[in-house]
Amino acid sequence: MTSTLLRTQESMLRELDSRVEFAMRPDLASLVHWKQNNTAPVHRWYRYREGFSPKLIDVLGLGDRILDPFAGSGSVMVGAAERGLSSAGIDVNPLATFVAGVKLAPLSREQIAMVGAHIELIQSGRFATEEWPIPALNIAHKLFEPTIMTAMMQLRRTIEDHVDDDAVHRYLLLAWISSLESVGSYFKEGNGIKYRNMKRAPISYVRRPEGEWQRARFGDDQRAFAVQTYTRRLQDMLEDEGRIDRGAWSPQRIETGNAAEVLPNLHGEMDSILFSPPYANRFDYFEALKVELWFGGFVSTYEELRKLRKSSMRSHLASDLTQPSASLEELSGLIALMDESSYAMRTRVPGLLAGYFDDMRKVLEQCRRLLARGGRVFVVVGNSAYAGVIVPSDALIAEIGRRVGFSNVRVSVVRPLAVAPQQRLRLDGLSQYMRESVVELW
Repeated sequence: MTSTLLRTQESMLRELDSRVEFAMRPDLASLVHWKQNNTAPVHRWYRYREGFSPKLIDVLGLGDRILDPFAGSGSVMVGAAERGLSSAGIDVNPLATFVAGVKLAPLSREQIAMVGAHIELIQSGRFATEEWPIPALNIAHKLFEPTIMTAMMQLRRTIEDHVDDDAVHRYLLLAWISSLESVGSYFKEGNGIKYRNMKRAPISYVRRPEGEWQRARFGDDQRAFAVQTYTRRLQDMLEDEGRIDRGAWSPQRIETGNAAEVLPNLHGEMDSILFSPPYANRFDYFEALKVELWFGGFVSTYEELRKLRKSSMRSHLASDLTQPSASLEELSGLIALMDESSYAMRTRVPGLLAGYFDDMRKVLEQCRRLLARGGRVFVVVGNSAYAGVIVPSDALIAEIGRRVGFSNVRVSVVRPLAVAPQQRLRLDGLSQYMRESVVELW
């Protein structure tokens, strides 16, 4: 990018920032990316990629009625329940709302006893010998060692054929889904999965010796490893049930769908609305979670998966970019500076960005409608960069918020974001605009 274009871009970014009150809040950085959810009671039931710390409810001073239109696996909703507050959540991913629903539905004593009996049955080895059908995912047989695949599908058959209670069935299924990556020959990395038989080397990946990595990962008895992983997950979940005696778990409501389409059907007022939409960075969460979606039974064909992707927010290239979008002058000006020969411009990124901020407008309009007098909306978002140009999502969302009727906006910067190596040289002197922020509207 020429120095003239860089100066033009900096002038546009500075002008956008000048419209908003900015504050520095590094104290929020660890709360909007909450690493402790892997070990915290209830939250640990499924390792979801993104999640807030429930402490945000206290730090941001949220009210009694909370809405999270991008609820994910329900971190904020669980936090609301623990504090005796009520909440409503929405997410387009059926896996996410399934996980949140199980977390938010404590078992009765009788149901806890059923889970205990199920664990004893599994540990005694008296579970089904017939296997549950392997899903039609084309990489299914690469995901697990044959012995582990057999054990996991027999466990699944036992869950499906021998558990009549719906809540207990969902509870066991969550433990089974939550065990998949631990017993698998794959792991999630970036926007997809990697296989454990490949090891990262300085230049590329190298193949690990066959038999060696399996023993290091699973031990000598792969079947026992799979069974123990599943039963340990269930035991952890039961251990957490004691903590659910406190709080208010029944007033929590979770729905599956696109936030922009579900929100118009919600009624009643919300004291606080807190959410983090997918960032405008092309990340496809359906790709990253495809194993759980297929094996959990949330999709059974590629057409169903395609429809899910199309129904999601326009933050990635597999979403429906054919929908019309209202124009946003400030965004159009930035897109006009992008390198037309870049990969981003060839892969419909301009359409993605136009759709993303149009979706945000629809969501913020509904948030404005649902917000009670004196309430506030908090949006956690990260900026992105394409073709040598920074897209300041925080400042643009603040501007959209003002246009849909919010009187006040404030952006709290929580941390700087790294610039991809291919963008670094192009963005010389502009790295301060790559940041993650909380946009506050009221």
